[in-house]
Amino acid sequence: MRAALYARYSTERQSEASIEDQLRVCERLAARHEFQVVARFRDAAISGGTIRRPGYQAMLAAARRDEFDVIVAEDTSRLWRLLAEQAPRLAELEDLGIHVVTHDLDTRSESAGVLGAVGGAMAEQYRREIGRRTRRGLEGLVQAGKSAGGRAYGYRSATDAGRVQRVVHEEQAAVVRRIFEAYVAGASAKTIAAQLNRDGVPSPGTTWARKVRRRSAWLASAITGDPARGIGILNNDSYRGRLVWNRCRWIRSAADASRRRCVLNPRSEWIESRDESMRIVSDELWQRVKARQRQRSDLVGSRIKAGLSKRQAATGREPGHLFSGWLTCGLCGSRFTLVNRRSYACASHANGRACSNTLHVRRDIVEARLLKGVRERLSSDEVVTEIERRVRKALAARRKRPVRPARLETLRAEIENLVTAIAGGGLRRSAALGRRLAGLEAELESLEAQARGADQVIAAPVKVDVRGRFKRMLERLPEVLGQEPARARAALREVLSPEIILRPAPGGTYLEAEFGLEMTTPLALAAGASETMVAGAGFEPATFGL
Repeated sequence: MRAALYARYSTERQSEASIEDQLRVCERLAARHEFQVVARFRDAAISGGTIRRPGYQAMLAAARRDEFDVIVAEDTSRLWRLLAEQAPRLAELEDLGIHVVTHDLDTRSESAGVLGAVGGAMAEQYRREIGRRTRRGLEGLVQAGKSAGGRAYGYRSATDAGRVQRVVHEEQAAVVRRIFEAYVAGASAKTIAAQLNRDGVPSPGTTWARKVRRRSAWLASAITGDPARGIGILNNDSYRGRLVWNRCRWIRSAADASRRRCVLNPRSEWIESRDESMRIVSDELWQRVKARQRQRSDLVGSRIKAGLSKRQAATGREPGHLFSGWLTCGLCGSRFTLVNRRSYACASHANGRACSNTLHVRRDIVEARLLKGVRERLSSDEVVTEIERRVRKALAARRKRPVRPARLETLRAEIENLVTAIAGGGLRRSAALGRRLAGLEAELESLEAQARGADQVIAAPVKVDVRGRFKRMLERLPEVLGQEPARARAALREVLSPEIILRPAPGGTYLEAEFGLEMTTPLALAAGASETMVAGAGFEPATFGL
């Protein structure tokens, strides 16, 4: 049998030699079963609780291409520490005719199902237990007045300082005070970030040893953060000498441990202490910042109560243009935003020069070119032919389906029961009962008339000029969309992909726009039919210059 070997270790603290050690064990296991090794896959410093492992995914892709017959690993925990992934993957491999052989599992045996489930549950529980013990150890450090790890702008870490607690980084502390004072003076976070970048002030994390480097410039979000979670420069309690641990906890996804969400803990579970040696800003300055934040929060809250979305409330107005909040920078992933009355630009560049995409594009050009692109794609013979086919198929299906309201049978049964009860003496005839019976009979007569009329309409041939109606709709598209921007945005959301990517073209003189187009949604407008009559065909990409 052709065998693929797989090896993995979890964290950066483990040695790279662990991979080679595992592969050596796998080779001996393969030799014992007389397998022929044809491939080797590996993942370094990645948890088995996630499917986002390049080597693992490459192995699955090769399995689906029938490149081997058996997967060999040291034990099942190397392959999986997540039952939500292990169970469906073992089922898929079984359907592909591929076995899994480790020291604790051999799917060729009859007991493999039970052993796999037990082993998988133990591997997943061990991963959870490691997290629980780690958290317990961190709590003990905090209770002893020591550092629980982590870094914060404005401080040197305990490791760097050679102490049990962080110490103030005087140069960064001056920047923190500068941010607080500028915010209290009325400057926005965006303005503060832009000024710091213009002055060449290093942003948080630029000097930290990271496996993946983040953007190397100040962003407004690094300053505003989230007051509830205590993150962001303006919300770090350490700056006023108040240390808080266990404010929130991260809960990993049951389907993929690499994804997690933050949940605030009850205030009673927080561990708080005071350390004046950690203070960077005065209580008076801190309270003035909090007062301005509350004022801003109250203003946004009143706008939300008035019916605006969170994004609209932050600016105080609804999007006034077709593509506001829809355009995305292809370099950094930030939104393109209006930087003046007529031009869009990358928000990360505009809000702190954190992106190298410096190109601006006029709003009228964006709208004209994107709408033109939509019209060109929708008016092609291929699209129109497909829309016509689907509309006629949907209308034909409706003609074959008689209209019989469910209420008809209910009314007939209720009337029959009342008449039978009265005739048999079970109910005494009264004026109220007579009115009830007359009302039911009138409703029944009306519904039967509607059903007869609907049957006649359905039986008649339906003639719809799909092509003509659809093309006339496209000709009026700019005019119709311009009359009601809010409804136009909602309609466009139905036919365009969730993001319109704008990236500099080679040479950097103009932007290229890339979007996906849902080909069949507009047929409801073309034929006057319900959108639910037609299944979507997926987004197809289009690219052009701006």
